[in-house]
Amino acid sequence: MMDERRESRIPRSGIPGAGVPAPTAKPLETSRTANVAPTASGPLGKRKADATDAAPDNKRPTFSSGAGARPTRSNTTGGAGGRTTSLQGATSARTGPSAGVGGSELGPIAEETWDDIRDKTGQGVDDVLNKKLSFPKGTKPERKVEAFVPLVKELKALGRHLHSSSQRLELDVEQWKRHSAELSTAAEAERKEWNAKQEEVAAQMTQIRELLEMQEQQNKQLEADVKAGEESLAAKEAALAAVQGKLEGVQGEVDRTTKALEEREAKIREMEDVVRTGQKYSTTLQSYNTSLQADLTAEKARRDEVQKAKDELQGQAAELGGKVRSLEQLLAYEREQVTKLREEREAATRDLAMLRADLDNTRQERERAVADAAKAKEDMERLRAVGGKSLETLEALNNDKATMEAQLSMQIKTIASMREELAGAKEGRAMADAMADSRAAQITELKAQVESLQSSLADAEKRVYAGELIRRKLHNIIQDLKGNIRVYCRVRPVSAAEAADPAHDSEMSLDFPTSGDLLGRGLSVVVPGNLTGQAPQKHQFAFDRVFSPGTGQEMVFDEISELVQSALDGHKVCIFAYGQTGSGKTYTMLGSRDQPGVIPRAMQQIFTSGQKLAAQDWRFNMQASMLEIYNEDIRDLLSRKKDDGKKHNVTHDSNGVTNVSDMTMVDVNRPEAVEQLLAQAMEKRTVGCTHLNEQSSRSHMVFTMRIEGDNTATGAKVSGVLNLIDLAGSERVKESGATGQRLKEAQAINKSLSALGDVIMALANKQEHVPFRNSKLTYLLQPCLGGDSKTLMFLNVAPTREFAHESMCSLRFGSKVNACEINVPKKNVVVPRG
Repeated sequence: MMDERRESRIPRSGIPGAGVPAPTAKPLETSRTANVAPTASGPLGKRKADATDAAPDNKRPTFSSGAGARPTRSNTTGGAGGRTTSLQGATSARTGPSAGVGGSELGPIAEETWDDIRDKTGQGVDDVLNKKLSFPKGTKPERKVEAFVPLVKELKALGRHLHSSSQRLELDVEQWKRHSAELSTAAEAERKEWNAKQEEVAAQMTQIRELLEMQEQQNKQLEADVKAGEESLAAKEAALAAVQGKLEGVQGEVDRTTKALEEREAKIREMEDVVRTGQKYSTTLQSYNTSLQADLTAEKARRDEVQKAKDELQGQAAELGGKVRSLEQLLAYEREQVTKLREEREAATRDLAMLRADLDNTRQERERAVADAAKAKEDMERLRAVGGKSLETLEALNNDKATMEAQLSMQIKTIASMREELAGAKEGRAMADAMADSRAAQITELKAQVESLQSSLADAEKRVYAGELIRRKLHNIIQDLKGNIRVYCRVRPVSAAEAADPAHDSEMSLDFPTSGDLLGRGLSVVVPGNLTGQAPQKHQFAFDRVFSPGTGQEMVFDEISELVQSALDGHKVCIFAYGQTGSGKTYTMLGSRDQPGVIPRAMQQIFTSGQKLAAQDWRFNMQASMLEIYNEDIRDLLSRKKDDGKKHNVTHDSNGVTNVSDMTMVDVNRPEAVEQLLAQAMEKRTVGCTHLNEQSSRSHMVFTMRIEGDNTATGAKVSGVLNLIDLAGSERVKESGATGQRLKEAQAINKSLSALGDVIMALANKQEHVPFRNSKLTYLLQPCLGGDSKTLMFLNVAPTREFAHESMCSLRFGSKVNACEINVPKKNVVVPRG
């Protein structure tokens, strides 16, 4: 406060009303406005200006607010022969707290000042302090309070006036003390300087003594002024204490008159207790949420470890599988070699048998030849003896003998060679048998290792699946506590037509992280540059779940199965698909016969779970309806009659349940019945052909199943609703080539989706008014977007660069939806008492 009160003047005559004479030395100008006016009844009577005019203005030195500033002279003249006291850079009691620097900006006067009250009423300080109020007997407390209000105002104004005067006097005292200290310091420094230069400045000693004497006189005057200021301050503090005592008495009276309001305050306290209880409950939920997030983080870490172990096991299994395949190939080769060796051995055995037979024949022939030779010899000898045979016959017999002996020698060599080959074949067979046995043992061992690894892999997959189930449950619980709309982004694959048509830019514009916190939750899109020279830009997004183009229908539904199950537990559940035309919304929600989508799988799960719960005495009654919003008109897709022009009105009851008038409700108790309803509805749904999509949905389709369950054993009842919505796709009219009726449809679709965007923006900004009624679609979705429903949005996008800009718009919209906070979902369960 002292630093803000600068460049005001303290009159030479001293403190007004204190009775202290002004100093005869140079007057002092300090950093405060002297706005204390004496009164007629004492030191606080009417204002007087003549006390400030005891000395001419041209002899008043001005001091800056710095600690070591030297006095300078300033000529300041006041009006009407007096001196004007001004406040610069501070707040005056008259101008109020909003006055700017130098008084250039004046705020509104909130309350009357003491000067205004004194001028208006003519009362002095004693008059106000001695004023007493009396009331007739039986006066109401409210009247007493009203009578005390003017007095309280006067006392407050007087208190502020006295307080302000006290502060100003304090500032004066502090300023005089500071100035005295500054002068003392300067005098001491000058004395030292004079002593050091006494011989050189002997001629100036007289002037220095005069200056010192003048400074000492000023110090004495300052001390006198300080003493007078302290006395005045003590007097004003006493007066302020009296005013505060008076105020305390008035406050006591006010307290006594406010006892009649205690009942209302008690009610307020009760409401505050309720609020505190709610806050404690919120704190408990937040703690629980923190605990769940910690568990989820730990579970993610465990899942990552299991996934890592799974990857390692898969790598080992792949490596062992490669080894097994190599060994199997080698075994097959060895078996072929063994088979060949066996065949060769059998052939050699057959050849050996033939050779043995030939050898036996040769032996027999040789024996016969030997016998014949012996006989011929005997005959020759007999003939010689008898002189009877010719020389020719003898030579012929000798030639036959030589031929037979040559044949015998060759056959003996052949038999030896075949015996050697047979021994080699036997040895090769033994080696092949040994190698085959070794390979068979290795294969058996490897098969055992593969079986062990496959068992470990199966266990790891089971743990991963169990961890994934826990993660989904924890994620659902956290999302329920947060109250956010869940957003799952699904990227469709590049179609065969896009890949084959050179007119389409089928290059991927999306990328998915392969590791880190955004694995399975993030993606990035590259928006190509344009002809103006703008470079391609990369944008990253993160959602609750991101499905890459290779993700199948079953895996997508597994992620939302817990949410679908909530409908059987008594929750309101809403799942809707959003995206540009041709991005795969209808495929995600309905699918095909071979690859069913969300709606058929959800019905299958609900019926299967209902049958399992029948063992726990639960009985469920299910009713389904289907409608479409076409050109802002609601149509019943299950009505057996053609469009009869009925107007269907949408209403929401106090429990947040949506009802559509004159809508066909069909009892369903098996999945086949739902398939028939879907087929019937799809025949009536409005579709059309555009340049972007041959089968473009031209309406928003809403499938609703109401589930009522009761437990025959406990009497508990549940009521759930499942809304599955396939929105029509946004499209650029120029690109789609829509004309005529198709143009009208496109405009209605874009208008309703724009209204949905306005609702999302209002929810994200927490606006008081949310424009749900701007379209039939947003009004129908009001309980899902702004109520206590569990809501999930499938954000479908195309992967190619051709649709990069549309994908960017969809992804930005999905981020806004993901940031919206709705109410915490409530379970509609009734449990009987007793």
